[in-house]
Amino acid sequence: MTLGMVVVHARNLRLLDDFGLRSAEFGLIERESRAELEQFIAEREMRFGVHCPLFKPHDHPENNALLASIADADEDRRAASLDLMELSICDAAQIGGEYVVVHIQRPENFGGDNPDGFSERHALDSARRSCERLLNIAIDKNVSLLIENLFRNRAFYAPATYRALLDSFPELGFCLDVGHLDVDSREFGFPLDEFIDAVAPYLRDVHLQNSNSSQAAYGPRPWKYPVHPSQTEADGWRDIPAILRKILVFNTECHINFESRINLPEEETVIREGIEWIKTLLPEILSEYNKNDAL
Repeated sequence: MTLGMVVVHARNLRLLDDFGLRSAEFGLIERESRAELEQFIAEREMRFGVHCPLFKPHDHPENNALLASIADADEDRRAASLDLMELSICDAAQIGGEYVVVHIQRPENFGGDNPDGFSERHALDSARRSCERLLNIAIDKNVSLLIENLFRNRAFYAPATYRALLDSFPELGFCLDVGHLDVDSREFGFPLDEFIDAVAPYLRDVHLQNSNSSQAAYGPRPWKYPVHPSQTEADGWRDIPAILRKILVFNTECHINFESRINLPEEETVIREGIEWIKTLLPEILSEYNKNDAL
């Protein structure tokens, strides 16, 4: 198991040292900062992965590279997304990254809901064709490919749909974003545990953040709040210790990366306290499993 952080933008590299983390998942690093990133990694002999795009492109459909999607009714836009994903795989291989995470995207980012006729079957077919192309280059470059759940896509949200995609490609891994999963489980009405069970055999990476159903209290992105020991289910938060216990039953070697709105300075104290909490909690959970195995 490795404990790290999702780091976007070169200016945030310092947070890894500030928070005492020696692993990371890098994304949206300014391309002119590539040498700085490589030196940072080399000096710390870090294990790391990549979130597409590793380096921020100058242009991309909809002007936001994070919207790159493996399932899209617009074939031209999907092709542009795959080009960007392939570039991130090649960049990751060049600088020593272990894996690359790509998105299944929510349709609102494309300007609205999925078009009429783009059913669950069509979305799954689109994702399969994308993964087949991406895996060919990932395997050639010796980089693992992981897909990450996003949210609010009515053609691609069900646990069975994700499992069908994963079962199509034994080499494919899964990145579980806890905040994104919370949004879908609440809005589409399926148990969070059901989803984790479905993707568990492929689980390689976790984006650890908490989510709250009260948007009024926690701003426009209540699914991207740093984990903290003060968060309780009674106040609308997800039970992070229970989620980690469930995840680690399946894979004690997965990457666990903290993710939050790190550009808000007032949240750095919350982030730090949450990281220290998880650093203490994880050995306790693993110790529980070791005791059970000995019985």
